[in-house]
Amino acid sequence: MAVNFPNQRSQPPIIAALERFKGSFALLLIALVALTIFLMVNFRVQRVTGTEVGIKVNNVTGDITVIAESGTNIYNGLLNSFHLLDMTVQRLEMVSETGRGQRSGRDDLRIKTVDGSDVFLDLTINYQLRRDMVEAVVTTSGLEDAYKYKWVRDYSRSVCRAVFGEMTTEEFYDASVRDQKAQLAMVELNGLLKPYGIEVSSVIAEKFSFHKEYEERIRAKKLADQEVEEQVSKANAARQNQIFREVEATKKKEVVLASYDGEMQKLLVEATANAERDIRNAEAYVIDTELGADAEFYQRDKNAKAILVTAQAEGEALTAMAQAYEGIGGVNLVKRAYAGRLSDMKITGQPFTIESKTERLTYQDEAAVAKKKKVLSN
Repeated sequence: MAVNFPNQRSQPPIIAALERFKGSFALLLIALVALTIFLMVNFRVQRVTGTEVGIKVNNVTGDITVIAESGTNIYNGLLNSFHLLDMTVQRLEMVSETGRGQRSGRDDLRIKTVDGSDVFLDLTINYQLRRDMVEAVVTTSGLEDAYKYKWVRDYSRSVCRAVFGEMTTEEFYDASVRDQKAQLAMVELNGLLKPYGIEVSSVIAEKFSFHKEYEERIRAKKLADQEVEEQVSKANAARQNQIFREVEATKKKEVVLASYDGEMQKLLVEATANAERDIRNAEAYVIDTELGADAEFYQRDKNAKAILVTAQAEGEALTAMAQAYEGIGGVNLVKRAYAGRLSDMKITGQPFTIESKTERLTYQDEAAVAKKKKVLSN
């Protein structure tokens, strides 16, 4: 039952309507603000770069969505959570230097060698996640950086402790042996971590150290070893020098022997050549002598035959002459002798005549004139 007071005045209808509208607008404004706050709280924006992979997890169903492409992603923060995984090469440094690596204190690896020494080794492991196995990384290692500690660090310390523990104390001073063990450790780590989406690219064995007391002993031993090695090197150098001198002396001997041998060969060749020349000269002399004897025999034979022919011709000539001197030939022989005598005579005098003409003195062989006349008459 309504009670009316006498002094209360009733409001106009318009004012009552405005008051009702203000109330509705306020409610609407409050609803919009609440909706905006709800959207801002639940809808979020996440940027994925080229060196990252996004992981969106449904908080209700537990489903995982891998976002490998770079870009901007909007998701419901009430229903989903968004995580980023670094896909670049990462470093796990386990060193003795404080302030370096993932831990603030000393974090180098303590190794027991096969000969019982304690070695402290600084290690650096380079690794990265495989893009094709990001979901396996999340399902086995969880979100965020759990894989760095759950897999990489624990496996690296265990494997490297076992692999480098196969070395002796002396072998730690050999960089080539340390590098070989580092490669072996990398192979074993990849065999263990690749199924979980982690690939190790290198294992670097940096500096190493021993306990201070042991380092002093090792340093003294190294100095002694260096002294021994120096002496051995000197001995080897002396031995090499001796070998070199022996080789040099042998070479000189071989050269001298070769020169003597060459000289002997030269003398032998010259003697052989001289002997062959003398033999050829003797053969030539024999041939020349035989040819000369044959030629002289031939010449003497020819001379004898010529003398015989000459004698025969002279005999025939004498015979012919004897025959010619028979009969009238005898007269002719006398005339020839007389003419020979006249050829040696000189006739001197002065021509004299009573006639006034000049006459020529002539001589006629009467025998020849008579012979001519006889021929003419016949």
